[in-house]
Amino acid sequence: MKFVLLTHEREYDRPSNTGQLALAAFPELCCRVRWSRIAPDEALKQACESGDALLLFPKEPNLDQADNGQSVDEADSSVQLLAEAFVAQQNQANQCGMQGGGQVIILDATWQEARKMVRQTPYLQAARRLTLEACEPSRYRLRRNQLSEGLCTIECIISLMNRFGMSQAAQQLDEAFDAFMSEH
Repeated sequence: MKFVLLTHEREYDRPSNTGQLALAAFPELCCRVRWSRIAPDEALKQACESGDALLLFPKEPNLDQADNGQSVDEADSSVQLLAEAFVAQQNQANQCGMQGGGQVIILDATWQEARKMVRQTPYLQAARRLTLEACEPSRYRLRRNQLSEGLCTIECIISLMNRFGMSQAAQQLDEAFDAFMSEH
């Protein structure tokens, strides 16, 4: 499994960016792709269109229809099965000494920028969605005007790692996040 941080251009220079923690700790599991409305990453676009990638993004009432005609609610069971298949593929690949092929796209941006990215990017609108279960409130306090129920990038990755049975990696990132928050 690979975590793809689809990063808004403004995030590259922000010292408050938490995606950098995952990139530094697990370069084999995480990669960064610069988001562009006019020049999308073709490999990522193809992965979304073929269903080989899931977009981590909450359900929104105004975006409840995917391009394939399935509503997000109707697609939930198939997305859950796809997520479980990613986990099984990762486990099988780990046993064989290979890296699994599933991708989870995480929008590395403020919530306002992330919504804009989805709204302006047709392949993200059409991508199958993965949502996080209700969890504890975010510990991230470095930016104003963020969603009260929203998580920062590193918290999303930690949650997904726990969900996908990667608890040691999640613990390592959680400790790095604690240190990051203490320093800022």
